[in-house]
Amino acid sequence: MKRKIHEIKKFSVIAIVSIAITLFLSYHVAIILFGSNSLEVYNSLKDKRVYLVNEIKRLQEENAHLQKEYFELKNLEPEQ
Repeated sequence: MKRKIHEIKKFSVIAIVSIAITLFLSYHVAIILFGSNSLEVYNSLKDKRVYLVNEIKRLQEENAHLQKEYFELKNLEPEQ
């Protein structure tokens, strides 16, 4: 009888510690997946970076075209 009570106490301690560790790890996994520094935020920032890099290239090309057009028009004006 005494041994059975000891086994129940040992099992209870192991179960409580296991539940506590599970809750602790679950909390941290939830923060990694859904927190302010989550994978979702990282992926959206990565997508935004790709968009901005492409937008910079497009604007640089547009700027070069407009500069060329400006200098062509400027050469057509009479000099003063």
